[in-house]
Amino acid sequence: MNPGVADAAAERGNWIHNSVENYLRGLRVIPPDNYLPFWDGVPELLDDLLEGGRVLWSEKPFNQPSWSDYVGDDGVGRIHYYDENTGYGYAGCCDLIYMNSNAEIILADFKTSNGPYSSRFPNKKNNLDEKTKKALISGVFKTKKTRLQLAAYKAAAEACLGIKIEKTQIIVTTAIKEYNTQIFTFGPNEVEKDQEAWFQVVADYYESGKAA
Repeated sequence: MNPGVADAAAERGNWIHNSVENYLRGLRVIPPDNYLPFWDGVPELLDDLLEGGRVLWSEKPFNQPSWSDYVGDDGVGRIHYYDENTGYGYAGCCDLIYMNSNAEIILADFKTSNGPYSSRFPNKKNNLDEKTKKALISGVFKTKKTRLQLAAYKAAAEACLGIKIEKTQIIVTTAIKEYNTQIFTFGPNEVEKDQEAWFQVVADYYESGKAA
């Protein structure tokens, strides 16, 4: 991977994450020209998702004083999971937890990408150009990886915060007009499978000796 490209992507991702947090906290967000295509549509998307609901966590606890123990001296919100039976554990920083208008608690992760994410491989009948096909195929693997990440956060959030997360969600923003903003939502059955897959990853990691 080109280090310059990776650094630029990381910088862009950090800007989007910080801007989402600022927007949710009622602060004005003015994107620089090079980030404008990635921010286009995001405020409206957030408004739609949160209509009739409320934010519980945005990078750190959101109006939840009882969760203040999960904010470090550096101001970063962190949650963790530990299995007393196996001794396996991990920690991480999740993006967003919110309650929707149906009182369902949803754990979401934001991604900025040069290409779209996808929940399935492209259908040959769609007559897509080769570049789009390759991007969507890559997007399937990005989605799969992020679902595992969300499964990890779900277990940690439930263990630390004492909540029950009903659904997980991937929110993607790209500079591609046709895929400007994407939302992938996963229900209880899918989330359960993702957690099984995640805990297998954790077990494999510890059993391989890499955690030593």
